[in-house]
Amino acid sequence: MRRAFILTAGFLFLVPAGLATGGAPPSAWTETGHYQFEYRVRIQDKTPGPISIWIPYPAESEAQRVLEAHVEAPLPYRITSDKKFGNRMAYLHGEGPWDGEIVLRFLVERDPFRGVPPDAAAPGTPLDPALYLGADRLIPLQGKIRRLSAEQAKGRQSPGEKARAIYDFVYRTMTYKKEGTGWGRGDAVWACDSHYGNCTDFHSLFIGMARSASVPARFLIGFPIPMDAEEGTVPGYHCWAEFFDPERGWVGLDASEAWKNRQPEDYFGRLPNNRIEFTVGRDLVLEPPQQGEPLNYFIYPYVEVGGKELKGFTTEFHFKKLKPRSPAAS
Repeated sequence: MRRAFILTAGFLFLVPAGLATGGAPPSAWTETGHYQFEYRVRIQDKTPGPISIWIPYPAESEAQRVLEAHVEAPLPYRITSDKKFGNRMAYLHGEGPWDGEIVLRFLVERDPFRGVPPDAAAPGTPLDPALYLGADRLIPLQGKIRRLSAEQAKGRQSPGEKARAIYDFVYRTMTYKKEGTGWGRGDAVWACDSHYGNCTDFHSLFIGMARSASVPARFLIGFPIPMDAEEGTVPGYHCWAEFFDPERGWVGLDASEAWKNRQPEDYFGRLPNNRIEFTVGRDLVLEPPQQGEPLNYFIYPYVEVGGKELKGFTTEFHFKKLKPRSPAAS
């Protein structure tokens, strides 16, 4: 029996993309995507005492809307937002020992990202460019990062010109691979020295160099939706970056996807719809605040038992592509 999500009073349904009339999948670069996304967490812990669980929640943004959200949890929960970046999360609290599963299901509408206009970046909001000019713990704005930035930005006048030169440098000098240790932490200096890594490393280097050139830049993380499958599992996260230009607003880029697809022009200034954004920023303090250190980034659950971090949990992520269908097509 096929499930349908009723979205409006006009009975607009969403059906699996492969079953919709017309047959051809939408273009990730030009059309809006609709996705069912399931985020499943399994925690088994025998330690007595209070347990607190924070699970990231999809963002609402210029390009993304959460149309449906369901949380299945054996503990009381509430949806909170961190005070600095506005990242949303499900917060659960109870008493251990605890053995259980939490399932979050979302229906997400995602547009190709063409930017956020300058007037949306108001002071005191999560889009305020001033929030994204300083150093992070693993993204310093001094030493070799600053020297490289000065070299690449030399002679460039506008933020857009500086950002493009830095993006081209990252694309040209980095290699996407996951070998050995050190990659995946978003350590800009490590990426600069090693010349390889995953999306976190690519974009941490870009962000450090951009901020060193006085160009606000921010880190975004979520989950990729494969372009060549209608449904399946998602093995892990994906991240990308944006920089701020006073004339254009927030501008998106994805240097690691550009490298993997050999398409540097396509992934600068726009992004396809094949991603679900969850959180923004680094060195994150959750809500309510965790007792541990700020998080490097927040895409997987964070759990504390008795005020100490617990790492003994598993996660699974599943997606299904959907396509809108009008009442006339039913």
